[in-house]
Amino acid sequence: MKYLVDIGNSFAHIYDGKSVQHLPHTEFLERFKDKELFFINVNPKLKTLLEKNPLWKNIASFYTLEGAYESMGIDRQVLLAARGDGIYIDAGSAITIDKKLNGSFVGGVILPGIWKVKQFFAQISPALTLDELAPLNLEKLPKSDTKETLSFGIIAPIVALVEKINKEQLPIFLTGGDGAVLANYLNACYEPTLLFEGMQNIIAKEVKL
Repeated sequence: MKYLVDIGNSFAHIYDGKSVQHLPHTEFLERFKDKELFFINVNPKLKTLLEKNPLWKNIASFYTLEGAYESMGIDRQVLLAARGDGIYIDAGSAITIDKKLNGSFVGGVILPGIWKVKQFFAQISPALTLDELAPLNLEKLPKSDTKETLSFGIIAPIVALVEKINKEQLPIFLTGGDGAVLANYLNACYEPTLLFEGMQNIIAKEVKL
């Protein structure tokens, strides 16, 4: 079988059609050097090394999302190929929120990831350390404790932004490590392997196997 691989800045995420492995780059390069695979890569340091292997095919070499700007990350482009029109949110180390309408990318934003914001608060003061987010009712301003106040300050702006850019009431698709957290506050479909679904759709359409 051909594996699907999402290569990030720190890890390679390998999908075999059933489950996802998360490996450091060096381990991935050694363990999969003899395997056929399709990949996307956002780590420029690995670009030359990855393209040396004839068994590995770079999806970025044959796919560009309609409407995408020149420097738009291939991971964001591929994610929008997963489903139809909608708001696509990848809540990882950074949070990307992108909109697809009539099959084209029409704009998006990039925000700090939830863990990064938590880290920032802790650097301001130990009193602002937040191990985990509190359950929230976004219809009411928090007043019970600092944990709830901080949690509200993290989640509410993200939800408000999504609602603002989604005037058409498009479907919302969530993925990424904190996608399940945001799914509690958005009427959204959460799918951990949504990016790989986009890769599969591109391969089925663009590649003759």
